[in-house]
Amino acid sequence: MIPLRIGVIGAGGITRQRHLPGLMRLPGIQLVAVCNRTEASSTAVAKEWGFARITRTPRELLEAKDVDAVFIGTWPYLHHILSNFALRRGKHVFTQARMACNLAEAKLMLREAAKRPHLVAMICSSPYAMGCALYVQKLIAEGFVGKVRLLRFHSLNAGLADPDLPIFWRQQARLNGVNTLSLGIILERLMQWVGPVTSVRADGTIFTPFRKDAEGKPVKVDAFDQLQVIARLRDHPGQMALIFSGAVHHGAKEEVTIHGDAGTLVVRLADDTVLGARAGEKALVLMPTPPDLVRGWNVEADFVDAIRAGGVANLSPERRAFFPPDFAEGVRYMAVTEAVIAAAKSGREQQVDAAGNEAERLKAAVGL
Repeated sequence: MIPLRIGVIGAGGITRQRHLPGLMRLPGIQLVAVCNRTEASSTAVAKEWGFARITRTPRELLEAKDVDAVFIGTWPYLHHILSNFALRRGKHVFTQARMACNLAEAKLMLREAAKRPHLVAMICSSPYAMGCALYVQKLIAEGFVGKVRLLRFHSLNAGLADPDLPIFWRQQARLNGVNTLSLGIILERLMQWVGPVTSVRADGTIFTPFRKDAEGKPVKVDAFDQLQVIARLRDHPGQMALIFSGAVHHGAKEEVTIHGDAGTLVVRLADDTVLGARAGEKALVLMPTPPDLVRGWNVEADFVDAIRAGGVANLSPERRAFFPPDFAEGVRYMAVTEAVIAAAKSGREQQVDAAGNEAERLKAAVGL
């Protein structure tokens, strides 16, 4: 087996907790270079995980001839810059979610990837309902709920409830863009199940407009603390009703309920439990996910296997069925995310289908 030589830019929490352990479990992997925010932190990561060297700049790593593939673990504001630079230099790219700061950056990333179909360009997958996602997708495709009339989702917690908490990078548009709360990460999963979104209405609230930074200076909060969304679906007559809040106490556990004209499904995200009932049945019953449809965290192996296969299209149908999102999928959820924020700020309904159509066109053009 020819070794796959890996470089990492941004070795933060999820990179060290998930991606590096995942890579180390795979055969034929060489950790070549790492570049973190400081030389000291780069050195510490290199020592802990066995990287051959550190680089002082991302450019130095991306131009290295002995790096085949790059993991980008930075905040979203650097994703499009680093991704495009890497693709132009012939590197496979794995980027942390969310894809980019906005739709324009996401489109640039997709265009660069579409020019180079021999390179694998992948985004870290949503962990939501990972264990039962294929099962829910199969049930909906086979008509268990029929045509969707209402999909409800809520994510309620008190992570932002304390006004004295310092500002977090996710609350600053210059670092995180339009990405807000868990909007993008759940859209990725829901659109896998019920298809594209065509238009949105939304309302958002910032309860604490200023928070202190690390130096104690007040900084304006850009992202909503609470967000409510109504989204129209292309393939169903109903709509999605989504509620997000990081500012409420005693919130219920996250749950997706899908009501259709033929039945209902409930997905409890905390433990990947699926319940369902056909129209006319009196009560929901537990529906265990068949073992052959259970999926665990496998994103690092998916990325590596796609590279070794010569592209995602060369993987088996079973692997392609739940391959983590490519850049076309990322453009789809970034289009909806941007439309939601625009709707919440303007108070007007926003159309989102054009970006999704462009993503489909570019994806088809390169045979994906």
